[in-house]
Parts: sequence; C-alpha cells; structure tokens
Amino acid sequence: TALITQPQMIGPVRGGRPAPMAADKPTRRIEADIILIAVGQDVVSGPFEEFGMSTTWGCFNADDHLAAEGYDHVFVGGDCQTGPSTVIRAIGAGKVAARNIDEFLGYHHKLPCDIDVPEPLQNDRTPKGRVEITERPARERRLDFDGVENGMSREEVVQECGRCLRCDRFGCGVMEGGRHQYA
Repeated sequence: TALITQPQMIGPVRGGRPAPMAADKPTRRIEADIILIAVGQDVVSGPFEEFGMSTTWGCFNADDHLAAEGYDHVFVGGDCQTGPSTVIRAIGAGKVAARNIDEFLGYHHKLPCDIDVPEPLQNDRTPKGRVEITERPARERRLDFDGVENGMSREEVVQECGRCLRCDRFGCGVMEGGRHQYA
C-alpha cells in the first residue's frame, strides 16, 4: 500500500568503502498501488523461477520487447535480464521497458523536446579511461581556503568528453522509433 523511505547519509568506511547509515531525518511514506523494485545488485531469481518464469544463468528470458518469456504482462530489463552491465545500459533498459509498458496499456505517448539537438558527429567510440582528478598536497592547502582538487588540462577535458556515448542520439536514448531491447 505504500513505500516507506529512510533518508541515508555516508557513514564510516567498512571493508574499504563508505557504508550508508540512517540520517537524522524522519521517514517518508509514499502511498502507492504498485511498487516496482529496480536495484542494480545480484538478482534473486529463485522465487520467480518457482512461479514459472524462465531464466538462463539467473537472468530472466525476454523477447525483443522485454516481455518476460511466457508472460505478456510482465516486463524485464537491466541487470535482471542481461546480467551486470553499465548504468547507461540500465537507463536504456528502463526507457525501453517504460515505453513497452506504455504501449501495452494502449497508449503511444511521446516526450516533448523543446530543444534542437545538433546531429552527432561520428565520434571515436573507443573505450577511454576516466580522468583522475589530482589534489593539492595537504601541506599546501592547510594554509589557505583554495580548492582541494586541481583542474583538468585541455587534453584531459577532451579525453573525458570523449567518453560520452551520445545516448541522447543513439539507441533508445533518442526516444523515437522502435521499442526494442537496447543492444
């Protein structure tokens, strides 16, 4: 009947990573008829398999429209369908599933876009590493209030911008055309 959320904050480091902890804020209750769970972690497929949904290596099988195999009214996507992948692919799968559900319900909504996006240039789609931002040594910065991180050089900016996959113009990010699985 509802989703109850507890605001979180970053807590102490455990196992080399910061752990979340409850913030000193009240819980929030969000009334709902249906709650969709989308957590990018390991998928517990056992109960669904017992119900009759088919899986391969713990990932749900689906058709090109992301309908679960044998269930026209159940849609899957993201990590539970492809296995662990990138955030971009998860966002793409979410968009595809939302559009497929929209179609399933008998609608054909389009998102308004009030801006002109220039045609993409053929960019180098070779995977590139993330630019690591350097920091000023603590012995220097303890004496002033200047920034901690150093800025990027032009070369580093170009490298970081080269990581953009132009999801707004390629694949399902364009939000036009077919309603098929993001590949």
